[in-house]
Amino acid sequence: MSIALEITLIVVLIALAAGVVPLLVQLRTTARGLDRFLLSAKSDLSQIAEDVHASRLRMDQLAGTLQITLGDLSTFTHSIREVGSAVKDWHARFRSAMDSTTRNLGGLIGGVSSVLAFFKSKQAHHETEKEHAHERT
Repeated sequence: MSIALEITLIVVLIALAAGVVPLLVQLRTTARGLDRFLLSAKSDLSQIAEDVHASRLRMDQLAGTLQITLGDLSTFTHSIREVGSAVKDWHARFRSAMDSTTRNLGGLIGGVSSVLAFFKSKQAHHETEKEHAHERT
């Protein structure tokens, strides 16, 4: 029985070798393909990393520019607000001065008008007295 056992063992080993050898060949082919993929991915990933880094640098530059622009815009809007407040104050002062001047000018014109009316009425009164005096004589 030992010969039968040896023959069985040899047949099993040959079957195992026949099954393992194609598996090892396929594994070797897969390893080579994986190696080629990793080498190409390495160069691709290197390029992608450079692109991402360049994009990050551009974004940092844009963020700095945006920060400066917003600071300038804030200063500008603050200045415009101050100018607007000053114009509003000057307008209020001018309007108040114009109202006061208009009232004073109106009062002055009214006073001159009253004086002229007084002199006119006095002159008209003297003329009527002269006419009455002429009529008596």
